[in-house]
Amino acid sequence: MNQTVQPQAGPADRARLRRVKITFAAIYFFFMLARAVFGPFITLYLEEKGLSAEQIGLITGINSFVIILSQPVWGIVSDKIQSTRKTLIICVLFQAVFAMSLLIASDMFLIAGAFIVYTSFSSSEGPLMDTWALTSIKSAGDPNGMGPVKMWGCIGFSLSSVVSGLFISRYSTSAIIPVFSGMLLGLGIVLFFVRTEGAPAKASSLREMQLGRVLKDKRFLIFLCYAFFMQLAHRGNFTFYPLLIKQLGGENSLVGYASALMFVSEAVIMFLSKKMLKKVRPEVLVMASSFAFALWHLFLSFARTPVHVVLACLMDGPSFALFTIGVLYYMDSIAPPDIRTTYQTAAYSVYFGLSGIVGNMASGWMIDNLGYRPMYWIGMGVTVGSTVVFWIYRKLANVRPQARA
Repeated sequence: MNQTVQPQAGPADRARLRRVKITFAAIYFFFMLARAVFGPFITLYLEEKGLSAEQIGLITGINSFVIILSQPVWGIVSDKIQSTRKTLIICVLFQAVFAMSLLIASDMFLIAGAFIVYTSFSSSEGPLMDTWALTSIKSAGDPNGMGPVKMWGCIGFSLSSVVSGLFISRYSTSAIIPVFSGMLLGLGIVLFFVRTEGAPAKASSLREMQLGRVLKDKRFLIFLCYAFFMQLAHRGNFTFYPLLIKQLGGENSLVGYASALMFVSEAVIMFLSKKMLKKVRPEVLVMASSFAFALWHLFLSFARTPVHVVLACLMDGPSFALFTIGVLYYMDSIAPPDIRTTYQTAAYSVYFGLSGIVGNMASGWMIDNLGYRPMYWIGMGVTVGSTVVFWIYRKLANVRPQARA
């Protein structure tokens, strides 16, 4: 992978880089600590409300549609005001407020409505956080240093998910929502006092941003098409693995342990990602992750006890962590500097949102009508098949210019 040669950093530059990394490591730690309080248990919350797998798939599919609409909007807002930090604060604070509406939602329509409002603010926090951190760390002089910083978010998530799982197992998912909301509120307030972006930039008008460039970028659109198909099976897998644990006789606390294992494995990949990015192009990391996704589905298809499901979650690092770090750096490499957040949020809305609509609804239907094993086998085929097609396209795209030379 081609790298820009960096000038030799002096003591002041190294100190600045260290401060930036420590700042974002702490932000990621507490950000993911808060998200793990409720995030891994949403499916259990929906089941506690009396919904079937097909109804859960429908609600999570609707949520994914909200992601498609809301994420590009927040990306455009961020690029327009030239501040991902301010946009992130807005999303975190409003998520904290609207999370409380989940306490009073009773029937399916009220639950769906509460989740629509909640998701419209929560869904963009990940790409906004990543764009803010990546821009700041690159600006401080370490273009490949994002992974080890994100690793601290994985550690925070692991710790919180175990404690939350034990709490929910004793009480209920609804009981932990006020804790979740309070932690988000505190985080939003703390972010007001974080300053890493440098001098404020002048806000841009929509005309100056020329957003049509996004739709004209062939590399971007083809990659999004690939990411959509590659993530179809994973969205369903991630939504329904807590129900598989319960179906096999496991307690709610095991979902917390499974989530912790996921993020421990992600932490390892994040720690190693800096070395990987020096040797391999980001899109190659994404393709490599697809085979780890396929192995994860294979292991789950043979799961016979809750422990099997929990141990299979160790594949989250080589699969989803590798995928997200690859997408993050690939989007950063192809996006025009003034609309990087728009690229990141648009990508996230496709592989998290659009894939979620189809993947969750299809998975819910397959679980109710075919069972878990066929869902995993079909998912393996779609995941590996889409990667093979993208690899062939990439090879052909590299051959054509040489043939004309």
